[in-house]
Amino acid sequence: MFSIGSPAKVESNLALKNIPSDMENVLYLASFAANSHNAQSWKLRISHSNKTIELHLDEKRLLDVVDPENRELYISLGCYIESLQTSFQAYGYEMITQDIAPNKENHYQVAIISYKKKENSKPNQETIDIIQQRHTDKRKYLSQQIDSKTITNFTKRYKDMSYYQAGSSEYNLLKDKSIEAMTEQTSNIEFLKEQDHWLRFSNKEVEEKKDGISGDMLGLNPILKSLYYLTTNHQNSTSQTFAKQSIDTLKNQVENSSGFFVITGNQTISDWIRVGRETQRFWYDCVKEKIAVQPISSIIEVPSIKEEVQNRLNLNKDIQMIFRVGYVKEYGENISPRRNLEEYISVSD
Repeated sequence: MFSIGSPAKVESNLALKNIPSDMENVLYLASFAANSHNAQSWKLRISHSNKTIELHLDEKRLLDVVDPENRELYISLGCYIESLQTSFQAYGYEMITQDIAPNKENHYQVAIISYKKKENSKPNQETIDIIQQRHTDKRKYLSQQIDSKTITNFTKRYKDMSYYQAGSSEYNLLKDKSIEAMTEQTSNIEFLKEQDHWLRFSNKEVEEKKDGISGDMLGLNPILKSLYYLTTNHQNSTSQTFAKQSIDTLKNQVENSSGFFVITGNQTISDWIRVGRETQRFWYDCVKEKIAVQPISSIIEVPSIKEEVQNRLNLNKDIQMIFRVGYVKEYGENISPRRNLEEYISVSD
């Protein structure tokens, strides 16, 4: 039981041909970006001589059922761009991003990134720590309310952001509709099959695949993680018994929060990427304030429920992100597995 419930030991290989070690560290840190299902749906092509990076959506790592327009994945790429920029800055690099309109012909390239090492620069450990601490926290949060000045600062700093405090009618709407949306989703066998593809049910599976959602990421303590791995597998994770457990877990989460932050935006790829960059910056700010964060996506993934919620909240743009937030006793750090760099990064001279 102790062995099963112990943390997975994922060792990511950072080695890349012709890339200096500090740059390898930058690229590894960048992969700690928030991303849907921990699918890590990014692909990079680095020109070592030109000091440029082409960033592409990885067509082999799509979420066709919950994300048929790739909205979540483009938001994830926006998170990656912001994470990459922050990582470059932490290691003394300058970075300039040129946005590209992705299409099939350019292999869904979203940006070309130029980078340059600044002279006599040293790593900024404080920034590195913030990058490594940022994570999704699915545990129960404390009942303490978020500081009002913090809420005001966030809603002023980030475009199209609103906050709904626990106990308000808006909060209850988001809570109830999240559960309703999850209930509808889990009645769909195709949703359950896609979810199963990204779930990991043993430390061995986590250590081999280095992606997806592990028991550690679910916030389970060693005993609960052991029971989870012993009783759940890829054969029964598409059952209605497992679906009911998922709904019960979501209920417990949304009923134990300080509130919800919501970001809205336009339904365009460029705005999805913008939302991703703001999401990553917002999350870093939450790390600094020791505010735990969990994205709640079920409402957004069920169009009819999303439209109803938008109308009832009087929002004039589409909901792009919903964040459950609150304080926790111990903040923790990012324990999500990350792939070897060479699996998604190619380097040319």
